Amino acid sequence: MTLLLDIRGLTTVIPTRKGPLTVVDDLTFTLESGQCLGLVGESGSGKSMACRSLLGLVPVADSTTSGQALYKSNDLAKLSETALTKIRGREIAMMVQDAVSALNPVWRIGDQITEAMLAHGITRTRGEARSRAVALMRQVGIPDPENRLDDYPHQFSGGMCQRVVIAAALACNPQLIIADEPTTALDVTVQDQILKLLIALQRDLGLGLLLVTHDMGVVAQSCQRVAVMYAGQIVEIADTPDLFTAPHHPYTQGLLDCIPRLDTAEDSLRLTPINGMPPDLADLPRGCRFHPRCPIATEACREGPIPLRETAPGRLSRCLRAEDMAARTLARVSA
Repeated sequence: MTLLLDIRGLTTVIPTRKGPLTVVDDLTFTLESGQCLGLVGESGSGKSMACRSLLGLVPVADSTTSGQALYKSNDLAKLSETALTKIRGREIAMMVQDAVSALNPVWRIGDQITEAMLAHGITRTRGEARSRAVALMRQVGIPDPENRLDDYPHQFSGGMCQRVVIAAALACNPQLIIADEPTTALDVTVQDQILKLLIALQRDLGLGLLLVTHDMGVVAQSCQRVAVMYAGQIVEIADTPDLFTAPHHPYTQGLLDCIPRLDTAEDSLRLTPINGMPPDLADLPRGCRFHPRCPIATEACREGPIPLRETAPGRLSRCLRAEDMAARTLARVSA
């Protein structure tokens, strides 16, 4: 595998009436070709803004982005809008939340799939683009694609609209797909179908996939590595089995405790919520941003800043007590 993304200290600041607001702070992770990386966290933790920052799509005027976002040695954070336009859709495709809303209601489905192909010169003629669109629709499981190419989005179900969005993302043979909550607003059965389709395509085509979600079950099913976000920062990165077995950050443990389990005693089936609420980015606590909600916080956690550091081979954590958490988990497993 080759390194596709190398994000180093990516930070995005947007202007507000209260002053500058840091919505993405010191984002750091890597993603290899053929790998699925899960980006997880509560709503409002900065996942979507992080993805938009990578591609220069922050939807706020006069926002600033610093740090490095290396894609094949090209720093996306320093490219001009013209240069980024050549990469967006062509080499890096992004699937935004809620496919029904993402599709243009007055454009035919075929036109929305072929738009990027024609813009990037993937096909020479409109006829070639339509033929490829039919093949893509068939690849993602849309029945009778020849006759549905000229339908409008309102003639498709939510699950079929999501398949259209996946087809459009694949249209230019990208090497990296950013999927921002790709199963939002879908029922559980359709969610499972879409996830299995997306992961199968990623594996078969050898794509890099950055999968944004708040569902730890989706992560366990789909991702090789996980990056956990809280209040605009990455707080833990680990291989998926390691993270689920022994988290090195109490916020990660809190997310795992919220997952329903059937392999425990009946009297322990009650879910354990994370107490409190995420902090206001305009009024962040000193030190660790999670410490007001953390059950193991100490006075040292209230001082700052807390760096993202290596706590084990291949593992990073933004917790001063990461090693203590790991030791307790090991003792519990050994008992």
